[in-house]
Amino acid sequence: MTDPQDDYTPEDLTPSDMDDIRAERARMFTLGFWKSLLAGHEGMGDTFWAGNYLAALFFIPVYVLLLAIPPLYGLFPYLFAAFGVYLLFVARAVAKAQPKGKLKTASRWKQMFWKIFGVAWTLMNATMCLTMSPFTGGV
Repeated sequence: MTDPQDDYTPEDLTPSDMDDIRAERARMFTLGFWKSLLAGHEGMGDTFWAGNYLAALFFIPVYVLLLAIPPLYGLFPYLFAAFGVYLLFVARAVAKAQPKGKLKTASRWKQMFWKIFGVAWTLMNATMCLTMSPFTGGV
């Protein structure tokens, strides 16, 4: 049940809508979603946010696991490099993705700004991972 004081809950939200939202969120943890995301078939916002930050739900625990096992420290550079290459694919997907929701009805300039910003941000993260990977060996 939604909080009546919640300003972010639309008044016309129905239980059926909530089921659709839950199904879409559950889909984000399937291989099909990630294939679709990297192909640029998801919405631009979903591609940017899930591609950059939902993926961190996998990357960060693996990184922490490697920190807990000293003989595996040598894998740090490869993990960072792999994440950087993955982010290059996400940047490509953000460039291909089409806006949906409120951004779909926004002006062409606003859409272009957010697309350029999303690609630049993702490329910045990829560059950081790829340039820092040689220095993360833990030796």
